[in-house]
Amino acid sequence: MLVKLAQITDTHLFPDRDATLRGVATWHSLRAVVDRVRQENPDAIVLSGDLANDGNPDAYDLLYELIAPLGVPIYWAPGNHDRLDVARDRLDRAPFVTTDFAELGSWNLILLDSTFSKARFGEGELSAAALARLEIQLDRDRPTAIALHHHPIPMGIDWVDTIGVTNATDLHALLDRAPNAKLVLFGHTHLEFAGDRDGIRYYGTPSSCTQVVLSEDKTPADSPLRLPGFRLLELRDDGTHASKVVRVADALVRS
Repeated sequence: MLVKLAQITDTHLFPDRDATLRGVATWHSLRAVVDRVRQENPDAIVLSGDLANDGNPDAYDLLYELIAPLGVPIYWAPGNHDRLDVARDRLDRAPFVTTDFAELGSWNLILLDSTFSKARFGEGELSAAALARLEIQLDRDRPTAIALHHHPIPMGIDWVDTIGVTNATDLHALLDRAPNAKLVLFGHTHLEFAGDRDGIRYYGTPSSCTQVVLSEDKTPADSPLRLPGFRLLELRDDGTHASKVVRVADALVRS
């Protein structure tokens, strides 16, 4: 059974549909991204954090209104801009699924909360409890994808790499002992990324609104790398996968 999984991340919604983040109207850009996701007919969606820009309850309601009509299971992990208690209250209704573990065809999907209360600059950390649960969940004979908000692998941008998962070595220690771990999906960076570490593929996905680029000087204003987007994955029974990033030109609605 082939499973098509779409990853949408860093939606940064406000309670006002016309509010902007760095000049981009985040609700309008997400609406365009969701319309494009619909064309791909995914079997499931994963949202990898920063769903609301400031944790406002009405922002989560707007998120639900935009994405729920896709009619497929929607899994999510919180980001540093989210309020977890509010998100759980507003998103604990179908087709959103509040869980840290799911089965997608022949694959497992593990969702990690990488937020912590003592963060100073938006960095992330995996708690001892989260790592203990992960160790148990990895002990299954099925190919596995892990999704979290913060990046656990360097991006090559100095300021971005100060706000990743601070105890990423603890995560890697578990993954190094888990031969069925195949993919790690993350957001937070507003940057497209693909890299490998010890046989595991790591994917960073563009935000549905504003983007970070590796080089401001070398990335022109009309570069596709500045466009909102999402990631589409095909998860195959044999443990292999395919992935592509889809950019959405008409999502870039500015103030």
